Amino acid sequence: MRKIACFTLIMLLGWQVSWAQDLLVKGVVTGAEDGLTIPGVSVVVKGTTNGTTTDFDGKYEIKIGTNTILVFSYIGMKSFEATVGAQTELNVALESDNFAMDEIVVVGYGVQRKSDITGAVASVDFEDLESQPINTVSDALKGRIAGVQVISNSGSPGGSTSIRVRGIGSVNNAEPLYVVDGIPTSDIDFLNPNDIASIEVLKDASSSAIYGSRGANGVVLVSTKSGKVNSAPRISVDAYYGVKEVLNNWETTSGSEWYSIQEEMNKTRTSPLDLSQVDKSVNTDWFDEITRSATVQDYNINVSGGSDKLTYIVGVGYYDEEGTVIGSDYERINTRLKTEYQAKEYLKIGTNINIQSNKRSSILEGSYHTGVINTAIKLEPVIPVWINKADGKYDYSKFTDYPNPVAQIEYDNYRTEQFRLLGNVFAELEIIKDLKFKTSYGLNRSVTDTYDFDPVYSVNTNQSNGISKVYRGYKRSVYQTWENTLAYNKTIGKHSIGALVGFTKEKSRDEWMSGSKTNVPNEDETLWFLDGAADGDLAAGSASEYTLMSYLGRINYSYDNKYLMTVNFRSDGSSRFADGNRWGYFPSVALGWKLSEENFMKEIDWLSILKLRGGWGQIGNQNIGTYPYQTTMNGSAQYRYILGNDEAVNQGYVVTSMKDRNIQWETVESLNLGVDAALFDARMEVSFDWFNKDTKDMLLSVPIPYYYGYESGPVVNVGEANNKGIEVSLSWRDQVGKDFSYNIGLNVSTYKNEMKSLGSGQPITGGNYYLGSATRTEEGESIGYFYGYKTDGVFQLQSEIDEYAIQQGSDNSGLQPGDMKFVDVTGDGVVDGDDRTKLGSPDPDYTYGINLGAQYKNWEISAFIQGSKGNEIFNAMKTHLYKFDETNKHKDMLNSWTPTNTNTNMPRLTGYDRNDTNRTSDRFVEDGSYMRLKNLMVAYNFPKRMLNRLKLNSAKLYFSGQNLWTVTDYSGADPEIGQVSSTNYLSRGVDIGTYPQAKTYVVGVKLGF
Repeated sequence: MRKIACFTLIMLLGWQVSWAQDLLVKGVVTGAEDGLTIPGVSVVVKGTTNGTTTDFDGKYEIKIGTNTILVFSYIGMKSFEATVGAQTELNVALESDNFAMDEIVVVGYGVQRKSDITGAVASVDFEDLESQPINTVSDALKGRIAGVQVISNSGSPGGSTSIRVRGIGSVNNAEPLYVVDGIPTSDIDFLNPNDIASIEVLKDASSSAIYGSRGANGVVLVSTKSGKVNSAPRISVDAYYGVKEVLNNWETTSGSEWYSIQEEMNKTRTSPLDLSQVDKSVNTDWFDEITRSATVQDYNINVSGGSDKLTYIVGVGYYDEEGTVIGSDYERINTRLKTEYQAKEYLKIGTNINIQSNKRSSILEGSYHTGVINTAIKLEPVIPVWINKADGKYDYSKFTDYPNPVAQIEYDNYRTEQFRLLGNVFAELEIIKDLKFKTSYGLNRSVTDTYDFDPVYSVNTNQSNGISKVYRGYKRSVYQTWENTLAYNKTIGKHSIGALVGFTKEKSRDEWMSGSKTNVPNEDETLWFLDGAADGDLAAGSASEYTLMSYLGRINYSYDNKYLMTVNFRSDGSSRFADGNRWGYFPSVALGWKLSEENFMKEIDWLSILKLRGGWGQIGNQNIGTYPYQTTMNGSAQYRYILGNDEAVNQGYVVTSMKDRNIQWETVESLNLGVDAALFDARMEVSFDWFNKDTKDMLLSVPIPYYYGYESGPVVNVGEANNKGIEVSLSWRDQVGKDFSYNIGLNVSTYKNEMKSLGSGQPITGGNYYLGSATRTEEGESIGYFYGYKTDGVFQLQSEIDEYAIQQGSDNSGLQPGDMKFVDVTGDGVVDGDDRTKLGSPDPDYTYGINLGAQYKNWEISAFIQGSKGNEIFNAMKTHLYKFDETNKHKDMLNSWTPTNTNTNMPRLTGYDRNDTNRTSDRFVEDGSYMRLKNLMVAYNFPKRMLNRLKLNSAKLYFSGQNLWTVTDYSGADPEIGQVSSTNYLSRGVDIGTYPQAKTYVVGVKLGF
């Protein structure tokens, strides 16, 4: 009996010891200040290597013994120790140490700790921008990330922007890939900036190769806000209201100044202007007539919260912006729902839906002959706006065919309405511990309706419309994705392994149709529909689609938190290419070394983190159009023929261009070397990157002999380009005493672009304006550089003309002192087309951004400065303002050469320009460098005692201004010049009367309940 009792006691003790070693403890780690869950927190049994890390939702579980001490640590947070006892659930809130450096950032198909990243990944935290009136998501990137340029192609409400990651690597589509909560999309400006939590930019191939054929121009990852685990419902209200003033530096002449210039030119005109038709005392500022002080307003309400199983956030936003140019307006409504539900311990499901509806009224812009801004700059100031305002009769130019821009706005009724849905649903299954399978379906659907009505009107013979016309357009785009990934993450002693494999399918379909009719009975707006018109039925339409299937994989490995390796591979098959060329393979590898974790570095107490990184990879660009290898028939109006005795009109169809079935993706191969460091208890952060990026197999059109029978040659993979550069980011954060803290940030980037090969093709021209082209792309030079004639002042003496190269006629006999002198670059004694040369580049020597901020008690102030140095702008508007014709003139022409005014570069006034002064030349190429105070914000945070009285959790009142101060030598309206359109990359830096940006002043409030 005693033996049985002893045996039973031993078994019980053994069972108890065994049970003590198998206690399963679970919990959630959050931030003490904001309640947000923290992924990547190290949870280790004190004194051992037994540990784990929290997952993306801040959750962890670990098997330990009773009365064990767990240590919770995370860089940027104070470590926390807890004695577990016998409890099985332990939730922990970590306090910030105010110098957070190692946050979790989003990467392709997952997340990583910043200190473990081996590629060139930069991020923008929207919490730092919450008190700034950001109109679009792209605005948040302006000047804030080294190597990333955000170009405003138009300052008009709802206007397009272009993002350039490490410069232009192709003459084709150079836009990055945008991914919103895992869903690829063509742009991000339809999103509500108030809904964004963070943006990550994958800049090099080693980080973006996981996106394969679409990552050549970089990847912009957008993450939206989420609800918080174990959080009571929270309501946030954000609102601001402001006014805008247009930026305008155009120095055009007054009525009397214009009149005196025309009088002088009349002296040499063969047919002088009849200036008796105008009143020189009239002084119409046409730019002022079409612009206004405009308003902007934004209102957002969000409700968020969560339990231990369900998190949610739902919000609605309304944004309304008047354009500073009359007739341009933009209105946007956003709604959003994002939920995640832990249905089972091993199963999580969720959905994320963004819905946007917008309306945009836009005026004609970006055209040399019809753009309202363009005509407002060129039209003579001696013309009144009205002949008789009471009768609605507009006045007009007596000398030119340019329209009255105020009348243009009056008769323009073009508008668009768009509905867009971006959403996904997903399920994540934990098959076994550390192994998760996720499947997700995403939908990106947009419908755009276009409306236009041209009324009957008559200003003069050049600006009239005798038949009313109504137009209706419809476009639908549907993009679907299905992604399946299997992820495994495991820490075994000093080894940490993360593996990901996946399979994705994507399908895109676009279709559009339009219709128009003429003769609407009257101009009542209720009849501005196709059924309201009587005649001229006309319809058109088309559709296209493509699919993409991909396999992807990634391995992240870390040893002893010192040595890091990331390997990516993706294989893409696209229907855009012919059989045999549909699949592309995109590998990458990156290595990292945390020197600061080495024992020989531990004694350097001022060094917190020091990491070296290096990466190589290949990525692709498939944005080359849909099925460019297929031969198509052209049935346009120019191929209609009259045949037969009855002379009937027959439609003809023709193959206009040769095609090459062997074309494939453009491939970008890049090398990146980088250093990351945190110094002085992480108060200072430094990041340095050097990159070299080669674009290969660029698609270019190859010229062919005309006897082949085609209008153009095939597009083939023959081009090569190179971008190389340096990026530096610095930041400093510190706290002085109890009440004062401050931060300083600086980023600088520089790159050099070179077209290495055009195959057998000829140089490519671009940047078209009314005199021709302003840019050129050729081997050995940068893409889209400015090309034309050099000048060397004006001739002062007849003897100079007699001894100079022939630049007019056969003997320069038409030239006189005061005429422009063009440089004979070739030295052959004749100034002709061969003397055209490089005049500059729209690419800057470097770009920069400066962030300054300070907080004292409840007050805070921040300033953001951005700029560029060394880039040029081709001021195409000056080719009109300097022209010897009847249009408005630049004030520079008041300083034209005369025998008594010889110290000038402005040529003499003449009614007959024998010198072809307005040929494309460096007269119109200006320094585009600028420094701009992009944002200044002053805010007051209500103290707790006041919040308690108001029953609020938080309240902030702020004043903010944008584009308040600019330093530049550029004489146009705005040095932040983009390109004519978002896809016209060879028109970068060509100003043809672009809609300028505005100074904005807003007052806002943020409330939390």
